[in-house]
Amino acid sequence: MAVLLGPVGSGKTTALAAVAEDSRVGVVHAEFDFDRGQPPAVVEVLADLAKQFSNDWKNRPSVHFNRFTLGLLAVQADLNGLSAAQDKETLRKLIDTVFHSRRAERVVGVVNQLAAAAVATNVLTSPMADTIKLLLPPLVKSVSRHALRDAMDWHRDIPQATGASWLDALRTLNQLARREAEAPPGNQRLGMTVWLASAFLADIRENHPRLAKPEPGSPCECEHPDRIKVRHVHNWLLLLDNIGHPGGSEFLGQLAQARERHLRNNPDEHDALVVIAASGRWDESWNALWCPPWIAPPAPPDPRHRVRSCRAARYRDWDRDRPPEELRPWPFPVLLEPLSIDETARALGTSEFDLGCRLAQQATGGLPAALTVIESRLRDHSPAPGARDVLWPVDRDDIWLRRLAQLRIHEHLGHIGIDEFISAAPWATAPWLIPSDAPGKVGRPNVPSILTELRAALWVTVPAHGGGGTPNYTELNPWLARALVSALIARSTSSDDYMTQFEALLTDQTTQFDPVRQAYCQLALGRVSDVVTFFEDSFDSVPHQEWLDRLRLVAGAPDNKPIDQHAGALYHTLVDEDVKAKPDNRTDVRNVVTRLVCALWLARNPFAVPDPALWHTIRDAYVDLRGKTLLSDTAPLTNAATRAQQGQL
Repeated sequence: MAVLLGPVGSGKTTALAAVAEDSRVGVVHAEFDFDRGQPPAVVEVLADLAKQFSNDWKNRPSVHFNRFTLGLLAVQADLNGLSAAQDKETLRKLIDTVFHSRRAERVVGVVNQLAAAAVATNVLTSPMADTIKLLLPPLVKSVSRHALRDAMDWHRDIPQATGASWLDALRTLNQLARREAEAPPGNQRLGMTVWLASAFLADIRENHPRLAKPEPGSPCECEHPDRIKVRHVHNWLLLLDNIGHPGGSEFLGQLAQARERHLRNNPDEHDALVVIAASGRWDESWNALWCPPWIAPPAPPDPRHRVRSCRAARYRDWDRDRPPEELRPWPFPVLLEPLSIDETARALGTSEFDLGCRLAQQATGGLPAALTVIESRLRDHSPAPGARDVLWPVDRDDIWLRRLAQLRIHEHLGHIGIDEFISAAPWATAPWLIPSDAPGKVGRPNVPSILTELRAALWVTVPAHGGGGTPNYTELNPWLARALVSALIARSTSSDDYMTQFEALLTDQTTQFDPVRQAYCQLALGRVSDVVTFFEDSFDSVPHQEWLDRLRLVAGAPDNKPIDQHAGALYHTLVDEDVKAKPDNRTDVRNVVTRLVCALWLARNPFAVPDPALWHTIRDAYVDLRGKTLLSDTAPLTNAATRAQQGQL
């Protein structure tokens, strides 16, 4: 059971569609999307999947869900429960009528009557009944007399039937369904669901050998380990999208429990069903085995596995250090990788060295959904180095609100809307508040919920580069981070604007006792001279790598400078402002640090077109500082200069 993870717009649905396309008629597969208004019940999903698995597969025999179909029919039977003999006779007549009828309209009529009665007695919800009325008749028609007898025997032999006759077993199943319907929400015993899930998997185990036989001329392009094409079999595929939505986790949990229950009693009978799911949310039930992706990789004695990227994941990452008897059907979460710079270039039809491509990569962080937005903007612009308005169409004041709505960041926090996410932008993008173990309190009531939601929705990750060596360094996706800040800038209310909110973060108790955090907020507020003074005073006071890590964190602060001014012009304006603010007793170190802070701040804005002139300014500043330091180790400054020359800021 593999789970593709990624935030909204990361390409999960596209990945599943690609798997389905590759499967086509060569691999038996079914699909289900949990992103729907009404959360589907487990039984409703099973019925939908059974119908899909029963499709006609080229050059293969038919699929029959005999056990599941018989159980689903028994669940809906209108039994009064007063007499076991009477109930069994009702079941017998129902089965004879439905399974032995040769008239399709009669089967449909009986199924519709049963579903209506089941809704009236709360055994089925209306959406479940609508699904079953549509799917059950074709499932019934596929059951032969011989298969029906085998299905009866299976229901008689399962543990819940306690060795009774098949009619007694089906009557018990009917009673479990009614008890489940009467249980308070959240307290259901789930007897019916467990039973039908087990029947569903039993049908798959029976059907798989017949449908997995190798076919001459199959479109399969699988590579054999010996690089020789040999006849082989395929597992069935179940493709589930948006399992983080209501109903998804419950379905996967019930499916896993049914598998585990069968393996416990039949260790050698695995069902050949591979589940590939996609989710835009982290499931806390995985925490026992997997470390959440926004936490730095675990180290001994932490026994949890690291969640790897999709390309880097291997089967051994799932089964390592686990004895065979512990190979339970655990989920195997993997992170869907963001687009690389060369993939972005191919999508844009340009070179990875093109400035527009570099802008797209740094602004989106490799988020495919965001790339489509930038692609349309780049078609209308030939971005100049340092341009800051490419992503800001002048005719749409609400463009960032619309783009945030597309990311659906608030859909799981019903009491908190997008406007509150925007107001919390300074807190939500502050690097020291993103890690899950961030110390201290936050002086805003909704901010903790917003930070937790951003992590759970997979917008926060530990970058592979490690942030230049900074411990516990994590990042919020740049497209979301700067979209929040841009929406805050675009909002012009005097009591809740960019300056007001960053002033509040500056005076917040998470900030006031940490000079690095203060410098971050001061730079966001445009107080460049205060920031330059901080880095001038600490230049020879701390090791240079630590100084550089602090500078990189602070220079990541956003700005609200005019977007119609290019970065180069703004750079000279900011440098002149610092000279005017402190005209006397300027040291050589301060002059260099002023140039470095201003250039790095503007160059690290992911929404500004990269400007090689700023890269050169930053490189020269590092080289100059190397000759002015009193510390013995200048290697960090040399390395920083080399990276700046390549635009790695």
